Amino acid sequence: MSFVVEVDRRFPVRQGLAGGAKARLVPGAAIELRVTVGVAFEDDQLDHLGRYFDTDAAAEQVDRVCADLAGHVWTDLFDFRPTFELVARHLFERLAPEIPQLAFVRLRDETFGSRTCYRPRF
Repeated sequence: MSFVVEVDRRFPVRQGLAGGAKARLVPGAAIELRVTVGVAFEDDQLDHLGRYFDTDAAAEQVDRVCADLAGHVWTDLFDFRPTFELVARHLFERLAPEIPQLAFVRLRDETFGSRTCYRPRF
């Protein structure tokens, strides 16, 4: 792989889990989350204008898929325990069919400074 282009979005979410560093939060309180997706591609995939994919379209797809993350408490939204690890994998699985050559999905808890990255094995 020669290039990785990243697209990210930031918004407040309410994870709904207690414990760890987040124990200082009232259950359901908002934290700032940054979702970053990375697309990997080779030199020979660039078009005649020096581009491979449309970052604006990818940003719209990320916005659409992540809209529920900001609109609901995660413990109410998912049928699994919504750890950052499982949510990152869930987002990757939802976005991969829409964003060719998706390489990773990274979640960054901007409030507490932790990062979780899901990169599948190919």
